Order: sequence, then C-alpha cells, then structure tokens
Amino acid sequence: MGEIFDLANRHRPVSNLFNWPKTKGDWDQYRLTDEQVAHFHDQGYLSGVKLLDDHQVELLCKDLEKIVDPEHPAHDLFYEFHSNESKDPNSVLFHSLGHWRITEGFHDVLWNPAFVMAAHQLLEEKPVRFWHDQLFCKPAEHGGVVAWHQDYSYWTRTIAMQHLTCWTALDDATTENG
Repeated sequence: MGEIFDLANRHRPVSNLFNWPKTKGDWDQYRLTDEQVAHFHDQGYLSGVKLLDDHQVELLCKDLEKIVDPEHPAHDLFYEFHSNESKDPNSVLFHSLGHWRITEGFHDVLWNPAFVMAAHQLLEEKPVRFWHDQLFCKPAEHGGVVAWHQDYSYWTRTIAMQHLTCWTALDDATTENG
C-alpha cells in the first residue's frame, strides 16, 4: 500500500473525484430549489438530493473495502473503529470515525460541491465547516435499529440551525434491505 499519509493535513481536495466550480455561475448546477429549501426549514429534513454519481459511489465503495480491514496500515488514524470482523461479508457490522483521514475518496467527499452548496443554502448562507464524520456499514436485519430522528437532539454543541447532518448512502436504502 505504500507510505501512509494523514490526509487531515491536506486542506483541499487531493483527487479529481469532484470538479470544483471555477466561476460563480458554475455553482448554479448544484443549487437546491426554493421549494427544497422551504421544505427543509418547514419539516427539518430534506431527502432525494443526488450528491454522488455512480463512478463516485464505486470509488468510495472500493475505499470502504480497504478500510474495513482491522489490519489496514492506516488504522491508527481512525478516531474510532468498531467491527464484528465476521468472516461472512453479508454480516459484517462496521462503524468508524476518521476515515476521511485515510482515503482520498472519503477525504474529498468533504469538498463535494453538491454538498457544499446544499449546506450553504440550508444554513442560510452561513460559512460551511466540517466537524464530524461517521461511517456505518450494516447489512439488512443485522444489528440494532436506529429510529427516525433529527440529529440536533444528539449534537447540541451549537444553537439551533447552526449545523446540519448529511446522510449519504453508498447503496440503495429500501424497506427491504433495512
């Protein structure tokens, strides 16, 4: 795998996973509609916003395959790492914090212009700052259930509407797969 670099020391994208807009007009393709913003402020959530294309999902899934290994050489860069280390790939439970420090894909997802624009709009055009990452891998019908909730009840480190949570699935989330 070569030398290990802590990507936390890189304060800009390190790959070509996302094309950063060069002009103000280039950002328009990522803007949420007025209806989406209003829905968020009325209901407290917004769903159905496409943040990743198929190529980006594929690359992040490949990165995930590497980092779930407890013997990964950059394992010490995780802030937290939990895995049941099952031999059956269909029953592996995995949770981590800090994976953005380890792979270029998970690092650069922080600079995803679709997310940055949505966050900027939903936070009423306040500056956007990354604070916390979390990665969960859980097969259908394995492990605990997390009920529908709004994260502000857990993350009360700011006043209301000064932060938001972005949940991005790397596979389809359906009723059938949990």
